[in-house]
Amino acid sequence: MGVADEVQVAKLPAAIRTRRLTLRRVRLEDADDVFSFACEDIWMRLLPEARQPYQRRDAERWVARRFLAHWPTEPTWAIEIDGRMVGWVGLNIEPEHAQAELSYAMRPDLRGQGLATEAVRAVVDRVFLDTQLGRVWGRVDPPNVASVRVLEKAGMQREAVMRRAFVRQGELIDLAVYGMLRTDWTPRAPGA
Repeated sequence: MGVADEVQVAKLPAAIRTRRLTLRRVRLEDADDVFSFACEDIWMRLLPEARQPYQRRDAERWVARRFLAHWPTEPTWAIEIDGRMVGWVGLNIEPEHAQAELSYAMRPDLRGQGLATEAVRAVVDRVFLDTQLGRVWGRVDPPNVASVRVLEKAGMQREAVMRRAFVRQGELIDLAVYGMLRTDWTPRAPGA
């Protein structure tokens, strides 16, 4: 991609609204909300950088890294309900390869309600509406059925399984890769 396309990536909105959610840039004051759900056991298993025991300063570091990240290539949206951050969706954009890796998390007590899928769909829609990127993809631990379902419901297809590709807590695990090409994407009504 050329310089013009890289500038196009910078047009991702800082706020996205869906039927039930507000997605907005992560703020430093989100650290308390992140800490309230990040110390759950499931967060520890799913995120490689999560340390045990997870402490408030770990949440502060996580929020600061997301807040200070270069928005055109590493945007992170806080998923907000009733004024509180309950999860996040982030992208690692590779303009030179015309693609973005997607990551996301949701507060444990709100899982199973379709909120993560709604947030992921909204971000994928904005990628294809607002940028020239041709592919969005995500990695998931195959036994994490809930996360697999989020990616599938968002319209992504399983592309590969990378066997013993990632070390988590000293153990080599498989990673499944799910992706969507621009040509696979179907636009949805705004706010859907």
